[in-house]
Amino acid sequence: MVTTVAENADYVVRPNGYITRPQLWALDEACKPIRTAFPSFGPYLVGSVLERPTFRDVDVRLILKDKKYDRLTDAQWGLLGFIVSRHLAAATDLPIDFQVQRQTEASAAYGDKFRNPLGLRESGRQWVGDQRPEPRNRPGAAGGESDG
Repeated sequence: MVTTVAENADYVVRPNGYITRPQLWALDEACKPIRTAFPSFGPYLVGSVLERPTFRDVDVRLILKDKKYDRLTDAQWGLLGFIVSRHLAAATDLPIDFQVQRQTEASAAYGDKFRNPLGLRESGRQWVGDQRPEPRNRPGAAGGESDG
């Protein structure tokens, strides 16, 4: 498993977080429509779930380009956050905290924090231990190398 010690921090960042592999898979699948609707940056897994097993909720952030973010009204912004939070929570059975962030502010405030992009992994591929969506090379597996 890939881990990273955050600079000037007392914790170890786990890029796949402290949720289980099936939970991460479900979250990634649930985020695919969000990634399709907002392809410029898209949703990211962030926050305490990447840093410690005692996380309270699972933070998912949709980062939008400044101009696209600025076009949203307060009502649209609030509704989007509420609906997507409920969708992700229902699809994953996780306590989701979903928020929309403007690119400039997100980068200024959290640019030094690890973000795990969601909604990018392809179906049909095996997840390896560090959460990279690469196919496994198993004997006899489709596309894998064979011993014989």
